[in-house]
Amino acid sequence: MFKTVGLALNKYASVPLSLREDSASGLPMGEMAVDPARLFHHYYLDTRGYAPPNPDPAQFEHLALFLPCAELRVRGDGFGIGTAFRRSTSNQLGQAFCRWFLHEHLNLTYFAHIEAVLNRKPHPSFGGHSVSRVLKGDGPDYLCAEDNFTVCLAEAKGRTSPISFGSADFKSWRKQFDRVAVKDPAGNLCSVKGHIVATRFATEVDNDRIKSRLLAEDPASPGETPLHEAPGLGAAVIALHYSDLVAKIRQPILSAALALGVTVPEEIQFPAMAWEFNGPPLHGKRFVGGYFPSRGADPVQVRLDSGRVAILNNNPWRLDVGPATFFGLEESIFKGVCGIARDGDQQASQLARLPDVPFFDSGASILRDGSIIAPAHYFSPVGMQIYR
Repeated sequence: MFKTVGLALNKYASVPLSLREDSASGLPMGEMAVDPARLFHHYYLDTRGYAPPNPDPAQFEHLALFLPCAELRVRGDGFGIGTAFRRSTSNQLGQAFCRWFLHEHLNLTYFAHIEAVLNRKPHPSFGGHSVSRVLKGDGPDYLCAEDNFTVCLAEAKGRTSPISFGSADFKSWRKQFDRVAVKDPAGNLCSVKGHIVATRFATEVDNDRIKSRLLAEDPASPGETPLHEAPGLGAAVIALHYSDLVAKIRQPILSAALALGVTVPEEIQFPAMAWEFNGPPLHGKRFVGGYFPSRGADPVQVRLDSGRVAILNNNPWRLDVGPATFFGLEESIFKGVCGIARDGDQQASQLARLPDVPFFDSGASILRDGSIIAPAHYFSPVGMQIYR
């Protein structure tokens, strides 16, 4: 079931086409639809490392905290009973909403946590650009990229308390962009486009007039000249994005190389299981990854069947167990990511993006970066491959 969330925009020069009430007026819509599967997809990419989700990525662990209605509304008076848990959960979901909003409506595909960018040593792959912290305190959450040329900053917030563009909170969030400096190869301070995406979650005890709402603002970091293109910096963001992603499909060497910006010698190869998608809309497309078994499911058996790998259920008569969940990365993109680790960040310019895939299953989500979460019955294992 899709959820509805209110929308408010501030300081955007033009309203993105996907957020317009109609093409003629150019005015933003009052509310938008959110696909929980895609929202969880961003949450999973943002919060989980090697540790598997519990019980599996298709079971969005926060869905139980929402009321079962089209309007997005939190059960009770907030996320849990402890202040620390409430704040943590609100912020986690706020970050998921930020990534979802920027991906769905502003064409941003790649996300790197700002700490990962700052911890990556200045390096030729940055193309002479540098990113540094210049003031104490919290900076923006992400450095994002549309491609290897176009980058921006983003700050995410989540609250069950009221939020407005004129509030003290919003003023303090704007100041976070002052704490990070991006300089060009000549040492000039660049003004970087930014986004503040704050989500206010309405609760069950709130007045019916109070609705969950996403507020987005388009500020910029201080600087002498606008940052128009930064191919080295954009390529580093792409590498860092995939560093987190491939860690989830058990590729630790590949993940470390992408995180540190170092290259992997030829003698180190990347073995991984390849799978083929069955049926529309991606029939025949191959992915690299694996599956999470459903909670309470019997163990599975793996054997070769006519030259292909077959995964068999030990107890095929049981109908009370949900399907396993597949997580993976489209094969040609995985090969391109291996190329980045082999030859350096500059290879990010050769990386393709998947076209947007229309909705086909409420338990499935596919993003432009090539990552997919879907029921495992859509996939047939092809076998172990060696990627160079």
